Amino acid sequence: MAEETQTQEEVDTTETSTQAPTTYTQAQLDSEADKRAAKALETAKAKWEAEQAKALEDAKSEGARLAKMSADEKAQELEKQRQAALDKREAELNQRELSASTKSLLVDKGLPGELADSLVALGDADKIKAAVETLGKSIQETVNKQVESKLQTDPPKNGASALDGANDPFKKIMSQYKKK
Repeated sequence: MAEETQTQEEVDTTETSTQAPTTYTQAQLDSEADKRAAKALETAKAKWEAEQAKALEDAKSEGARLAKMSADEKAQELEKQRQAALDKREAELNQRELSASTKSLLVDKGLPGELADSLVALGDADKIKAAVETLGKSIQETVNKQVESKLQTDPPKNGASALDGANDPFKKIMSQYKKK
């Protein structure tokens, strides 16, 4: 019995301690925000310094490597680097040109231009053109089928029309006027 009372008191004290809300002053909140911002800045600064140190080491090692080379080897190495940079720029330019032409092709066909990025992944202008043609045809066929299914109406439920028959209401009206 004494044990039950003791555990009941422990439960009651823990409940009251969890129910009390903690309040902070504006100064405490500002201080905490400043601490977090300072920590984030320190982390970013350390990362930037590490990147700069790595770039400096790379430049030093490249310089040392070039210093060990003869003049002809340096010229060949610099030409290789220049050619690699030119090839990279040309590839980027071709990619942008292909993307622009794909977007214009899609717009001309009445298709959404957002598809251009996924089609550019094909890489070849002829393949892209064929894919756009196929896509346009399949979309058009699907739209036509859906429109036809929406426009279909049920045939008349009461049978054939009474026009031009014995019970034609227009003939009855016309016959009234002819008699007079």
